Amino acid sequence: MLKGCAVKIMCAAVSVAAAIVLTQAGCTHITMLRTEELRQVQARVDSLNTELVRLQNEIYNEQKRQGELLRLMRADQQVRFSQVEKEVASLSSSINDSQDKLTRISEQTQEIRKRWDEKAMADSQAVTARNAEIDNLFEIAHSDFMAGRYDVALSGFKDMIDRFPDHPMAEAAFYWTGECYYARKLYDEAEGAFMLYIKNYPAGKKLCGALFKLGLVYENAKKTKARTMVWQKLLQQCPDSEEATAVKARM
Repeated sequence: MLKGCAVKIMCAAVSVAAAIVLTQAGCTHITMLRTEELRQVQARVDSLNTELVRLQNEIYNEQKRQGELLRLMRADQQVRFSQVEKEVASLSSSINDSQDKLTRISEQTQEIRKRWDEKAMADSQAVTARNAEIDNLFEIAHSDFMAGRYDVALSGFKDMIDRFPDHPMAEAAFYWTGECYYARKLYDEAEGAFMLYIKNYPAGKKLCGALFKLGLVYENAKKTKARTMVWQKLLQQCPDSEEATAVKARM
């Protein structure tokens, strides 16, 4: 029985020992698994740390690049701003120069206009004075003619023609020289004066009178054919004139 007990005890001891061994073997296996997991975790942490450092370096480099780019942009803007300031200053100077030139031109224009106005006024006054003088000379000569001073009137009319040949009143003076000659019965001179008037003033105001008086010159000179030709021309060119009525009564 003791032997049996001993055997039982022995068996029990063997069982306990076996259990202890098994237990220790299981713990060792778990420990090895935990160690591997820890190694893998550490490797992952190391990898993440490496990636983190790389990203930090990239961020730093990007910030540095952007900072340099910003510095360059600010420097470029400063340069451009300086250029713009110079261009604005140059433009302002150019505008001031142009304004000065415009002011000078305006002053010169005003001076020229003032001189022109003064000259125009002087010319107008001179023309007025000249016209008044010519009118006065004509009135004096015409008054002499009406008073029967034909030689004095003739001298006055010729003086007008010599001094003012281009003036409108020269036409009347030409006509009245013929009248002066006719009144003095200088028919050859009268013929020449009336013919000169008709030649120089074919549409003149005194054309009808010149044709009529030229016909009278021919009539007094017994040049009937010439008189008829001149008066026929008078009737053609001045059909409704007083001279045409007088011609019709004489022919």
